[in-house]
Amino acid sequence: MGLNITNLSVSFSGNLILNDLSIPEIHPGEMVSLIGKNGAGKSTLLKQMSKLIRFNPHLITLDGQPLSLNDIGYLPQDHRISASITVVELLITTMHVSESSLLTKANSAEKALALLEEIGIIHLANKLCTELSGGESQMVGLAQAVISRPTVLILDEPTSALDMSNQLRLLEYVKKYTRDHHAYVLMVVHDLNLAIQYSDKVAALHNGQLFIYGQPKTVITEQLIKDLFNVNSQIIQLDRYPVVVTRA
Repeated sequence: MGLNITNLSVSFSGNLILNDLSIPEIHPGEMVSLIGKNGAGKSTLLKQMSKLIRFNPHLITLDGQPLSLNDIGYLPQDHRISASITVVELLITTMHVSESSLLTKANSAEKALALLEEIGIIHLANKLCTELSGGESQMVGLAQAVISRPTVLILDEPTSALDMSNQLRLLEYVKKYTRDHHAYVLMVVHDLNLAIQYSDKVAALHNGQLFIYGQPKTVITEQLIKDLFNVNSQIIQLDRYPVVVTRA
């Protein structure tokens, strides 16, 4: 039992982007990073999951049952909010987006503020969404993705707009959320060192197929980096984690 993704194929304009892609079962509390060069199918997999859930529910299952859209929290690349509302108002709206009543629950604001405090961005609570920087918007997008306590988190390059401090803040929160709620995380990560540090498993994609899958310390090797990215590298041990150093 767990999260299962099997036999996914996706084409655009006659070009096969995902080619019968399956990922080994993801277990509760696991963070899985998708790595690979541009065009390998990583973001396509995440973006197409909601479509595939609706039209081919047997391809993506959770504990043997079709995965529901209500079980998913999604953070897209370059997250932006065009509505001229405050961050806390955005989170309250997100909490009630699937409800027919226009009335919000009495403790909605408290929940929203508590979450912003947990993530470390309480200072953004009353800031207008249209005035957020790219990095601030990405952190708020994480709050939006988890506000309804989803079982599955889908994060598409969640650290791409963030400075080093906020990259660690975001991933530390995701790690804690995953453990506390026995959630499942599938995320695209380009920084291999972050993938090593924060992933339980790594799925390396190549030409729309699974190239290799396993624990990051085992999977991410100098040979894999050469095979996938055509880049020479050296992997050195630093404290508990191997560190990838690229070589010209």
